[in-house]
Amino acid sequence: MRRLTLTAAVAAAAAVALALSGCGSNTPRGEGDAAPAVVKWGVAALNTNWDPIVTGATGATTTMTPIYESLITRGEDGKLHPALATSWEYNDEGTAVTFTLREGLTFHDDSPVDAEAVKYFIERAKRQENSALAGSYENIDTVEVIDDLTFVVHLKTVDYQLPYLLSNRAGLITSKVAAQKDPQALNTSLPVGAGPFKVVSLVPEDKIVLEKNPDYWDADEIHIDRIEIDGGNDPSTLVSSLQTGVYNFATITPALIEQAETAGFDVIRDPKTNWVISFLSLNLNKEPFTDPRVVEAVRYAIDRDEIVKKGYLGYADAVNQVFPEGHLGYDPSLEDEYAYDPAKAKQLLKDAGYEPGDLSLTLYPFTASDPNAEIIQSQLGAVGITVDIEIDPNWAKGYFGKEYALALYGYVGRDSYVQALTEHFSDGGVLNLSSPYTSPEFAEALAKVRATPTDDTEAYGEALTQAAAAGYRNGSTVALATGTYIWAKDPSISDSDEHIEGRLGWKGVRITSDD
Repeated sequence: MRRLTLTAAVAAAAAVALALSGCGSNTPRGEGDAAPAVVKWGVAALNTNWDPIVTGATGATTTMTPIYESLITRGEDGKLHPALATSWEYNDEGTAVTFTLREGLTFHDDSPVDAEAVKYFIERAKRQENSALAGSYENIDTVEVIDDLTFVVHLKTVDYQLPYLLSNRAGLITSKVAAQKDPQALNTSLPVGAGPFKVVSLVPEDKIVLEKNPDYWDADEIHIDRIEIDGGNDPSTLVSSLQTGVYNFATITPALIEQAETAGFDVIRDPKTNWVISFLSLNLNKEPFTDPRVVEAVRYAIDRDEIVKKGYLGYADAVNQVFPEGHLGYDPSLEDEYAYDPAKAKQLLKDAGYEPGDLSLTLYPFTASDPNAEIIQSQLGAVGITVDIEIDPNWAKGYFGKEYALALYGYVGRDSYVQALTEHFSDGGVLNLSSPYTSPEFAEALAKVRATPTDDTEAYGEALTQAAAAGYRNGSTVALATGTYIWAKDPSISDSDEHIEGRLGWKGVRITSDD
């Protein structure tokens, strides 16, 4: 398997190839007098929201990280590294963190990347009505500005995971000036960050064009001049579009892997940094899931092996929890709970007063192209639950507004493992369809993992596993399978120097020609 670790979300989530002719020296484009280095990236669907605070689609991180930069990054070594911030230090009690920013940085609108901008971002994430980060920021109390480059984040309780939280989507800082002037434009038509690329044009849900930001703090490592991302593609046509030169980079589905490799394209699958877990969301506040027996019946009715075989064509692994095997928070004992048992599912439904055909549900998948929706429809039908699949063009409103009883979604791995848990299981969690429901057992376990220093790997891993198990037993998230984001690229695009969990990085990437 060829691998390019242009590391991302989605999650998941879920890329016009440069026509190269002649032969010769493989000259890097975009350098000297060479032609500009342009990535033309085809996707099935473009982001609806471009403000990191507003988007609840974790896979959107892969297309937002060229625009925005986080305060900190987390490397392939698992350690935190400077980005917009050069240092961070906890107080002795673990209840406050002092950050220092790089000097002289600006956003794409030339406004300063300073402590006031970061404070405004954090406060907006906590208080803005449509914030998808409110649950992730629930343990942040206040932000104190010391000077232009220094600020202190004060916490409600001891919380050693904060720097990890700020190392990816939750720390992708937006321009204060842009957010104050027109937050709607920031989200839908003119995103303004401090990342390696700035927005030239954006046609909502259709096309976004980015150009290299010469003022980026690490601009010497960026060798791509322009990224053009086209949405609205039929997923089945993306490899053909690579072959005909429409794109040189594409986000593809498992069904296209063999076609892409046979055609000579590099296929990127990196489960270490870009794992995605698909899951069913159950709303425990809505009938029939107010009855725990119905929740258990659904859990026993799911055959994850069939989902891996048919939905992912074998390019995934069955999983029963929100962390994949090998993750620090993975609990192997949970895989034995709620093993596929349709007979037990039928009995639980009968105990709850439902005969076959009595119970009807509507399933709302995130995308119309998700093959898992029909598989789940069949599996639930086999135990007597009639399932209608509805494609809602306003899915985000229904899901994040907690209007659905049953939905199908996926999420991309987080640099903050605690954030992965709070988003699924906390009372303000963006992925918790049952919000504001959370269990006392999870709240207690969450407090413990937050109070455990992350450098004490054994103790932190144990606390994380316990919190993950407590959340799992809530029943509101039913994990299905873990796969990866899949990209196909023209071989003229080189590998990346970045190996960062949960994002698609462009440092060190070059495009060569045979001129």
